[in-house]
Amino acid sequence: MDIKTLWGSRLQEFYRKMYKYYSIIGASVLYFFLIISSILIYYFHLFINSVSPQISVEVILSLFVTFLLTRTKIRTFMKSADIIFLLPMEVKLQSYFLKSLLYSFVIDVIKLLCFITIFLSLFLHTTNINLFALLLVVVIVAYNILMKWVEQWLESPVQLWLHRFIRFFSIFLLCYFMFSHEWVFEFILLLINFVYLIYFFGKKRTLNWQWLIDEEQGALIRNFKFINFFIDVPTLKRSFRSRRWLTIILKSCIPYSQSHTFLYLYSHLFIRYNDYFYLYLRLTLIGIFANYAIPTGALIFTILILFMTGFQVIPLQHEMKETVFLYPISKSQRKDSFLKVVMSLLYVQFFILYFAMFIHTSTIKIYYLVIGILFIYVFVNIFVSKRVNLR
Repeated sequence: MDIKTLWGSRLQEFYRKMYKYYSIIGASVLYFFLIISSILIYYFHLFINSVSPQISVEVILSLFVTFLLTRTKIRTFMKSADIIFLLPMEVKLQSYFLKSLLYSFVIDVIKLLCFITIFLSLFLHTTNINLFALLLVVVIVAYNILMKWVEQWLESPVQLWLHRFIRFFSIFLLCYFMFSHEWVFEFILLLINFVYLIYFFGKKRTLNWQWLIDEEQGALIRNFKFINFFIDVPTLKRSFRSRRWLTIILKSCIPYSQSHTFLYLYSHLFIRYNDYFYLYLRLTLIGIFANYAIPTGALIFTILILFMTGFQVIPLQHEMKETVFLYPISKSQRKDSFLKVVMSLLYVQFFILYFAMFIHTSTIKIYYLVIGILFIYVFVNIFVSKRVNLR
């Protein structure tokens, strides 16, 4: 193993793996992704224009940037076995980890520049994007990366919680002062944060290898979860919860008979798999917020949320273990059971979103109800049905 070329070979290995997945996504759903992104940007622009003048746009913008930066992961491309084989060579790996920090820094700068480009109209309402402002953005990103790196040396959950609170609050204030042209407060806060970082980096510390590996694994899982929205990722680890009360409700709703076996199993899979359950919950909450914030586009947003939910629960069909298929139930019955589960989920989600629209507008629009019901029926029986490929 050559230490000098180790980081480069790990980086190439990662991008080769990601290229296989993203090339499939690009070939199949690129145009759909572009259309959805354009619609979201358009309605986000309408939302910003409808924001009350009493609400500071600088605060909204700072919150967006802070949220984007605090989700940063330090990419070291470490593997579980490295804690055994590379630990004795820690002293010789300084350049490796410097490259990792630089790589994570560059990725965050690119993310922020993309954010500025997409939401340029929002930025122009608050500040002039000049070379000095871009330099401050780079400094804030560097500060965020170093604060994230410090987390590996925190020994207790209380220290970690306080550190993350300081990091979030500092980034928010740095962004707010920059967008508000409060340069005196900006430089005072930068000086305080600089002293804070000197305190941590001034002591000679050893690397927390378990933290590095967990951080890299978290970044990989985040990538795979995004890819899994479009195609099945076999290596993705699943997490579960029993959700006893929902299970009890399901048992009372599904008849006890052989023909309903897979309806029962697929329903329980959805409830207990955290990935699918939380995805469904997030999209429903996003739909409620969008319908409340932009009532003029409520129907479009509702159809969009239904499509995204239905599209992203399709991989649930492959989550069964092979031993389950020993049940003497035909493939057509299993397919019908899966389609019923998807249709039921979409109908429940639609009625929640429709009720949210009704509460906000105080008027019943029957044609919204008819369009939603027809869309779900056609979508499940044509679009989803063609993509069900049970073993």
